[in-house]
Amino acid sequence: MQGRSVCAESGRHSSSKVEWMEQQVNRRRWQRYSFDASVRVVVDRSTDKTTVYGRGVRLSEGGICIFAAANLPVGSDINVEFKNPHTHQPVRLRGKVRNRSVYLYGVEFLHDELKAQQELARLGAEYGGGSA
Repeated sequence: MQGRSVCAESGRHSSSKVEWMEQQVNRRRWQRYSFDASVRVVVDRSTDKTTVYGRGVRLSEGGICIFAAANLPVGSDINVEFKNPHTHQPVRLRGKVRNRSVYLYGVEFLHDELKAQQELARLGAEYGGGSA
């Protein structure tokens, strides 16, 4: 595993480990939400294009935790596609694989387009119970 996993959670921790994890969660820029949806990941390298299918596990405005039985190198630029579970509208975002733990991938969204920023804010509001 490279770096700390941003998306793995387990109920098997000592109380001091749980306290440390809670402190880490409180330091995050965006609230994370449980997320269960099919996800399509497209890795577009100059020589080939690879498509991988997986499941979304957790979602925030800043990224997504994906379970995928694949080999996505840390640092890879990817395209993440899924349907918004609330509206069933397609969501397509660019991201970068920031860490990996076996088949769990922490992906940071790249906020390079206004449309993507608006979509992420809308998703955050839907999952957080607010309004966009």
